[in-house]
Amino acid sequence: MTVPKLRLFSLRHATFGLLAGLLALPLGSSPSWALHMPKVAELPASALQPFMQSNTQIWDAVLVLPDGRMLLEAPAWLGNIGPQLFVRSTSGELAPWPDAQWNAPQGDADKRFIALGGLTRTADGHIWVLDSGVPNRKKPATAAPKLVEIDPTDNKVLRVVPVAPQALRPTSILSGIAVHGSTAYVPDSGVAGLLVIDIPSATAKRFLDHHPDLIASRPIVTPEGPVRDSTGHYAAVDASMVAVSPDGSWLVLQAPGQYLSRVSTAIFTDPDITPAAFEESVTQWFKTPSLGGMTIDNDGTLYWSDITTSSILSYTTGRVPRRLITDPRLQWPTTPGLDGHGHLFVSASQINHSTAFGAPAPSIRWPITIYELTLPTTPPQH
Repeated sequence: MTVPKLRLFSLRHATFGLLAGLLALPLGSSPSWALHMPKVAELPASALQPFMQSNTQIWDAVLVLPDGRMLLEAPAWLGNIGPQLFVRSTSGELAPWPDAQWNAPQGDADKRFIALGGLTRTADGHIWVLDSGVPNRKKPATAAPKLVEIDPTDNKVLRVVPVAPQALRPTSILSGIAVHGSTAYVPDSGVAGLLVIDIPSATAKRFLDHHPDLIASRPIVTPEGPVRDSTGHYAAVDASMVAVSPDGSWLVLQAPGQYLSRVSTAIFTDPDITPAAFEESVTQWFKTPSLGGMTIDNDGTLYWSDITTSSILSYTTGRVPRRLITDPRLQWPTTPGLDGHGHLFVSASQINHSTAFGAPAPSIRWPITIYELTLPTTPPQH
C-alpha cells in the first residue's frame, strides 16, 4: 500500500453509493450475500515467521517474482533515504532495482524514480511501477507522474508512460496501480478519483471524480486508536489501493479509511452510460477495517492487510471472508506479496510511528520486519 496526501477528516464525506452492499453476485455464484469476517483466526502464531529485517528502510510493498527474487518498495514519502526499489536475491542480497541510476537521488526526472506509489506484476511477467512525482505529500509535486514498465528477466526498463496532465488536479497524488492488458488503473489519493490509462497511446481519462466511495469517510484505526496528525485531527486519505480481477472484468478500490468497493471495468468504455448510472455502478463489496494494503491472487482471491486488528485477511470470489492470522507483531501491515507456493510476505511497517502523518519526530521501533506467513491448505468454509 502507498498512503497519500493528508487532509482533515470530514463527516460531510460520510455518504455511500445508493446500492452499497445490496447487490447480489451473478447467477451461479455462492453465497450471494457477503458473510461476516470471522473473529477467530485460523492460524496459530507459529505460522508467522520473521523473514528479513532492516534498520534503515521502511518497506511498504512486497512483490515476489517467480524465480524467487523479491521486489521491495521503500518510498520517499515515508522518509526513506536511498533507493526506493530493491531486489532481494534468493541468497538474501539486496540491490537497487532495476539499477542504481533509476534510484539515483539526482538526475533526469524521466529516467529515475522520484516518489514510488505502487507496483504490480502483469500476466506477461512484466513489472509496472507507479511514480507519483510527490516525494513530500505536504508539498507540491516535484515531477510529473509516470508509469514504468520493467522486464525482470534482464532487469531492463521497457518503456516510460507519462500520465497526461489533463487527467490530474492541482493537488493530485497518484497512489496504487493495477494493469490488465493495455490498460492501467491508478487511483488519485490527493483528489479522490480513478485514472484509466491506455498504455499504448499514453491517454489518461479521469472517472469517479469525488465519488463518495473513494473518499475517506472514517478514521484510520490501529490497535492504539484512531491515527491523528500533528494538529490532533484525524488523518484521512482517499482511495490508494486498487486491484484488477485476473480476467480484467472488475476492479476493487479502497481508501484506508473506507470500505472496499467493486466496479465493472466495462463502464469505462461504455459510450452510452449515464452519469447517474456511473455513480451507482460502484458497489460496496465488503465492510473492511482500515487496510494497509491488498493484493490479488491468480484465482481472484483478495488478501488484505488489516491495520485495525493486526491481521491478514482473505476474501474469495464467492465472497467468503477468512481471518488467516491475528498477531500483535503485525504493526501496520502493508501491501503483501504471494510466492505462488503457499506463502505470503508482508512488512510490519509501523507507518503510524513515522513522520508520514505529520508526527514531529519518528518513533519507529527498529528493525522493520518482513514476515512470512504459511497459508492454510484447507479450503474456505461457507
